[in-house]
Amino acid sequence: MTAAGARAALGLTLGLGLGLGVCLGLGATGGLAAPAAAQSRRYPPAPVDKDAEDAAKSALWNAATNPERHPYQDLVHTAREALHQRTIDQRAIAIARLGEAIALLPHEAEAYRWRGEAYFDAQDWAACAADLAAADAYTQRDDVPPGALADLHRKLGICQAHAGKLADAETTLAETVTSGTASSTSPGETWMRLGEVRIAMGKLDEATTALRAALDSSEPGPPALTHLLLATAYDRARRPGDALLEASEGMRLDRALSTLYNPILPMLGPGDADYMLGLAFGAEPRPEFALAYFRRFVAAVPDSPWRRRAEEHIRDARAAAMPETVVKTGSAAAEPEALRSPARRAMPQLRACLARRPTVVVQLAITKAGPRLPAGDRTHPHFHVEADSIVVHRAVGELSDDELDAIEGCMKPIAARLALPVPHERDTYYTASFYVVGP
Repeated sequence: MTAAGARAALGLTLGLGLGLGVCLGLGATGGLAAPAAAQSRRYPPAPVDKDAEDAAKSALWNAATNPERHPYQDLVHTAREALHQRTIDQRAIAIARLGEAIALLPHEAEAYRWRGEAYFDAQDWAACAADLAAADAYTQRDDVPPGALADLHRKLGICQAHAGKLADAETTLAETVTSGTASSTSPGETWMRLGEVRIAMGKLDEATTALRAALDSSEPGPPALTHLLLATAYDRARRPGDALLEASEGMRLDRALSTLYNPILPMLGPGDADYMLGLAFGAEPRPEFALAYFRRFVAAVPDSPWRRRAEEHIRDARAAAMPETVVKTGSAAAEPEALRSPARRAMPQLRACLARRPTVVVQLAITKAGPRLPAGDRTHPHFHVEADSIVVHRAVGELSDDELDAIEGCMKPIAARLALPVPHERDTYYTASFYVVGP
């Protein structure tokens, strides 16, 4: 066989083998496909979750078209975790992270809202107002529940007010209560804050309307503070009878006046806490305290439009008979008038000891003890009896220990000469306490 013939025979043999291999491969594939098809009919595939598929596609699309979205959300999450720690250091970290998030997506509301909340807690009112206004501008209304939107507007109005933007605050809060969204959360407080803003603006009639609405709402908010704000509006509107009623109700609801001494938020108007304390103690009545607090108001806000009204209260309190009451404790009996009359006679001299401190009130406590049973007397029970003493305590205003000692040194000789009754029964005593304010 020639070489050419040998090559032809070899090619034929390879061609037949390749064809046979292909046929066998196709047959094998067909044989395997049949059981698979039967298995699919027996166990149909799980249905496709269109929502999850759409969400995945949306997330993929957002990541592709807006690559800042993922790091933005990470920064917001980190900031929220820091804010939950409720410490000053963690709040500073949260504010920094939220600033980074805002730089990535400056037209997204979430980071502005959380940074505004952080500034609200820090009482950085101007920054809070700016951030919450931005959050409001960029919020998609359809995506936010009415209650959350009302809470945003309430805090925005508070921040605007404390930042000195009273007109903006009035608009924000008024639109919130009239739109009906305030009914979803804290409607009473929103009305109350609107009333507080209007007092600061001098809109006293509108303020009383808002404050009455606060008391009539389904959730009245802080009722004691609302009554005390009403007392302030009525007093400045020259309605002293109504002011007295509201101040008395505020005192009834909050005997310790923690609403004013430890407020959740500072009072909006400068010196307003002192003014309301003056009204509350004037209704008690405790003229010593009323006098000191109205003096504190005038000292804090000498150019206030309400200075003249405060000075009228000062004049009335100075003319009051002091002490209004003398509180007796202890086991010995003593008639109230027998304690009050001597104290009133000595009051001009006692008040002179505070002449250089007109905004200070002290409490003078005088203890009188009766005769003691002999130590060896075993026929009668022995009782603990306080010894005779004269002590001065702080009541209103800041006093150092040295200042308090000086006041006590001035008052002790005067108090020692008071013609107070001496207990006659053995092993008994009483302490007579009353307040003293400067002339």
